[in-house]
Amino acid sequence: MSVPEQLAPLVCGLHHVAIVVKSIAETRIAYESHLGLTAGDAEFIKDQDVNVLVMKAGEQRVELVEPASPESPVSKFLEKRGGGIHHLAYAVRDIESAIASLEAAGVRMIDHAPKIGAHGTRHAFVHPKSCAGVLTELVEDSDY
Repeated sequence: MSVPEQLAPLVCGLHHVAIVVKSIAETRIAYESHLGLTAGDAEFIKDQDVNVLVMKAGEQRVELVEPASPESPVSKFLEKRGGGIHHLAYAVRDIESAIASLEAAGVRMIDHAPKIGAHGTRHAFVHPKSCAGVLTELVEDSDY
């Protein structure tokens, strides 16, 4: 299977794996003490109503995502499925171009314009039906 020409340069690499947890504080202890991951401070993301903690395993990022209120969409995820992998995120260099390229290729998007995410990154979500049932995030991050 060949990649459509307009999508070939789209993804720069895996940005992070997001894991929904009931408690960042409790999960952080396990990831740090058992696995040796490191982390900074948790950050509140208002438009998603979640708290996010970026943990590092070498250069790889794992984001712990905790609902900030019972109304958070992540609260519904926890109720339905319990904690676990929520989405995969891929780094892109230009989020607007990435969204336009995907839409032009017929990919179903959740976000048609970028939003502000953790650490000031810009991101947009691709609908799971366009990615084999996996919620997929595109992240524009100056580190890539």
